[in-house]
Amino acid sequence: MNDRKNHIIIHSFALMHLVVALGCRLIGVADDLMLTLLTMLLIVMICFRCRSSAVFMAVSVILVNIVGVILGKGTAALISLVTDSPLLIYPLSTLLCTEIMGWGWLEAATAYMKRHPFSEEEKGSFNLKWLLAAFVIIIVVRLVLLLAGHDLSDSRNVLVGVLLDYVFSCAALVWVAEYAIKNHQKARLSEMEANLAQYRYMKLKQQVNPHFLFNCLNILDCLIQEQNTEKASAYTHKLAEIYRYMLGNDDKQIVSLREEMRFVSQYVDLLKVRWPEGLEFRMEIAPEHMDRPVVPCSLQLLIENATKHNAVHPDRKLTISIHSTDKSLVVSNNRCPKLNAPASTGIGLSYLRKQYRDLGDKTIIIRSTDESFTVILPFL
Repeated sequence: MNDRKNHIIIHSFALMHLVVALGCRLIGVADDLMLTLLTMLLIVMICFRCRSSAVFMAVSVILVNIVGVILGKGTAALISLVTDSPLLIYPLSTLLCTEIMGWGWLEAATAYMKRHPFSEEEKGSFNLKWLLAAFVIIIVVRLVLLLAGHDLSDSRNVLVGVLLDYVFSCAALVWVAEYAIKNHQKARLSEMEANLAQYRYMKLKQQVNPHFLFNCLNILDCLIQEQNTEKASAYTHKLAEIYRYMLGNDDKQIVSLREEMRFVSQYVDLLKVRWPEGLEFRMEIAPEHMDRPVVPCSLQLLIENATKHNAVHPDRKLTISIHSTDKSLVVSNNRCPKLNAPASTGIGLSYLRKQYRDLGDKTIIIRSTDESFTVILPFL
């Protein structure tokens, strides 16, 4: 998240709290409703920025009212030790409370997001029922507390007045939240489309990779020179199948693992012709996982990265293994870096990471040591 924007949002709301508290004191009206709504709006914005769940947002809105009352009384008591002016005590206390709660909730929401990421299902079905439930609870509790301190003979007028104030105010806040949700979803959709376009561009670059084509054509020429027509024909067919798969799945966001493994097997066969002794593949895919969805060309990209950055030599084989678990595919290779290996840009892995995040809100895991390099691709 953008730290500068967080500073602007929290400091702005703290200043608005101060201005409202001071203004209400000067004109002699109650400030509790406006301050409560401002605080709830701040918490809703923080939750949106942290992409936390609807339940967390609703619980936060309720808790902030409780914490705000306790913290407000505490800070007001501390400030009253220095000055007895209500024009200083209450505006300053609400300023401090807003700063403390704003930064506190930002840290809490960030920590919650790391443990409970905003799932794709929640994105698709996000609604305001939890937020509305939270507002109803707040209104009921405040009404009970308010009526408890008033003369029962005047309770009806108090009840009507408070209901009108809170219901219309909360309705306005819900409308703001709904508007924020729609804009968040539009921005997310635009980001997904941009990430998909980048990933397709990266795959297109792979399809016309001059180094890959040059090596393949060199190998094919060698087979022809050796008059090994049967092997040359098989090699040509596999090369054609590889490009057919790449081109045929250019507009697909997911494919079955079965399709991807068929493609990978053909790609591996071409690599083995180039490195007949220095390259070893180990594949252990459970049959029940073959229909699970994956991002097309994801495994090929990882294999290509392994051969690109590591030396392939008979004395020290490059071993690439692919195996499945109930939730993911694990691709790993031993490390034997080339002396003149090209610098890693990380672009391919970055685009792959974005695709898994956009399509299933899943995170790919990368583990790199001096001995091995492992990428865990979750099933979508």
